Amino acid sequence: MLLSKLFAGAPDIEIEQLSIDSRTSMKNAIFFCLDGIKYDGHDYIEEAISNGAKVIVYSKPQETKYNAIYIKVNNVNNVLVKVANIFYMNPNEGIRKYIVSGNYGRCSVASFINHYLNKVSNCGYIGILGIKYNGLELNSSFDTLNILDNLKLLDTMKKNDVKAVTFEANAISLNLQKLDSIRPDCFIYTCTNRNSSEFQSIDYYNYIRRYLYTLENTTKVVLNIDDDSFSEFQDCVENFVTYGTSSVANYQIRDISITTKGISYKIIYEDRPYAVRSSLQGRVNVYNLTAAIVALHQTGYELDDIIEKIADVGYVDGVMEKVDDEYNIIVDDAYDTNSIEAVCEYAAAVKQKNKAIGVISINHTDTDKRLEKIISILEKYLDVIILTENESLESEVMEILNRCTPYIKSKRVICIPLRSSAIENAVEIMNKNDTLIIVGKGNERFLSMGLGKEFYYGDKHYTRKFVEKRRSEENEII
Repeated sequence: MLLSKLFAGAPDIEIEQLSIDSRTSMKNAIFFCLDGIKYDGHDYIEEAISNGAKVIVYSKPQETKYNAIYIKVNNVNNVLVKVANIFYMNPNEGIRKYIVSGNYGRCSVASFINHYLNKVSNCGYIGILGIKYNGLELNSSFDTLNILDNLKLLDTMKKNDVKAVTFEANAISLNLQKLDSIRPDCFIYTCTNRNSSEFQSIDYYNYIRRYLYTLENTTKVVLNIDDDSFSEFQDCVENFVTYGTSSVANYQIRDISITTKGISYKIIYEDRPYAVRSSLQGRVNVYNLTAAIVALHQTGYELDDIIEKIADVGYVDGVMEKVDDEYNIIVDDAYDTNSIEAVCEYAAAVKQKNKAIGVISINHTDTDKRLEKIISILEKYLDVIILTENESLESEVMEILNRCTPYIKSKRVICIPLRSSAIENAVEIMNKNDTLIIVGKGNERFLSMGLGKEFYYGDKHYTRKFVEKRRSEENEII
């Protein structure tokens, strides 16, 4: 494409690519000097030109001493969005786009939306689980891609007949404007965890608010009215709908039932009840599933059809995931105290007259205040508590146990430093009607030990291994 078609008054030279990474080959490219958290593109102009860039778009004062065309602008990010949309021939048009944010639940909601859309058309996904479309699954180092890669992928997916795409975005990515090039049909905010490191390390709500103010009026915004984020965001947009247990929600959640077989509840919309059933586990998935249903309904799909086709949605890897059909064993990646409590509360709710058993991670980086809070949660909900490693050496786990001792009020707490042994012990002592939760790793395949990471087969691997071992031993006895 000619540079003159991208910038008025520019010479008629051929542009073959757009780039924000000076390290890559940039034959006949425009290099945009983005200013990020760690790096400033203005510092890499010479490298970009040496790698083939012909045009430099910048905003800070520069000596134009290298052989290239320099274009000064007020805001490089905004100009990149406009130029990229022209260069890729408006990839936003003709494809439906969902952006899911919130500091927990967003991966589940994005996956649930994807599940339905792939039944009715052809849907892509960009998030923490990688990049997926047309049967392809590509790994990604980031749950949110940069502003240019998002448009490139959108263009590629459109050319491959993808009809809709779901994106995940945390608050930092939204504040860095990584998704400003995407014009979403629907933006979904799941819920907030004030105890999460993300919430506590940044000006969290202002990051989300900044993004909400950029949305066009045509974007449907879905908010959780039961979450404290609602009061923070309701004045940022006009075109929003709500879901939750509140009687004033647009989509009211009623008659929740949570068992070891899954969840069931009603959604009341415009005075009509819609029955929802799923094998998903826990109250958190009532909210996640409802958020997905609402987003799909708000973008033109029929409620009855959504509920029917989304009923068989599977678990998100390592998130409230039931790993055995016979034994109620749940693996979850919960780390912050709110998430740990949600999983423990589920275990207590479904145990009936049986035991709730937990294998819980403790870390050498945990403060005494955090350890005290964790112990109080565990003793409130669980009948048997097994503390084990997550990011600690065996000696450190024992040291942490000693630190926990003043906060332990019952005899239900034991420590088994080796994580696989802790899981084996829990599987051995549980009865078939008990509930076992294994918390802290989710689908992670490593343990952070000492100076580096150590390979770990995963909680699901060991759980299934020891359940099969138990079944084999029981069959021998019979």
